[in-house]
Amino acid sequence: MKVRFAAEAFALALVFFTTGLEIALVAGAVLVAGTVLGDTLAEAAGKTAAAAIAFIGTGALLCLALVWTGFGSDFYLGACMVGMLVGKHVYDGVEGASTGEILKQNYIALAVMAVIAVCRELLSKGALFGYGIGSFSVISNAYSGTAFGLIFGGLGIAAVYALLKKENGADSLWIAVPVAVMMTAASFGSDIMPVVKAAVAAAIAVVLLVGIRKKMIFSRPGKYFAGLSVEMISLGFLTMMLSVIG
Repeated sequence: MKVRFAAEAFALALVFFTTGLEIALVAGAVLVAGTVLGDTLAEAAGKTAAAAIAFIGTGALLCLALVWTGFGSDFYLGACMVGMLVGKHVYDGVEGASTGEILKQNYIALAVMAVIAVCRELLSKGALFGYGIGSFSVISNAYSGTAFGLIFGGLGIAAVYALLKKENGADSLWIAVPVAVMMTAASFGSDIMPVVKAAVAAAIAVVLLVGIRKKMIFSRPGKYFAGLSVEMISLGFLTMMLSVIG
């Protein structure tokens, strides 16, 4: 059984769109719809056309979801990046999958995304769907930040692969670069061109990821954590340390 869910897209969505259960469910549903539609169209319309439809459709619907949920316009770029990764998944996909198998794997990924969102919203706000549940001693806004997004995202993707009983074969570079672009863009002045900001952020992400991979050569994290999951968790802790130093 091949992996039929857009692993990189879901991983990036776990970082950006799990700070609240509402946005997580909406964004997750859009991801499932985009992936299933793209994989279904791939055989009829060809991979290139299907990937383009999945990219544009998923990105546009995620932007609408951000507007509907009041999440904010700061993540429009992130929504487009997630859409791009859905398109990449469709283009790289293996033909011959049944719709039932595609739906099953994507529903599992959506369920894990919802669980992660519940944890992050409770830990950061003590609420669900925006309604306060209680006050806990562990509540902190840090849980809604990028560092914990990467950590929870890595754990979430590992959980999906474990439930599917598949080895983790996704590439964390597709997560590190978009996250770095989103983080770095806010720290530069408006006089620097967006292309320059994106290039600097991408270079920083690549350097950090190469360093992490060199350190992980002799580690044995297990087949569900190997690759994308452990590298996302490592990037999360590194981001946390850099934010403290900064």
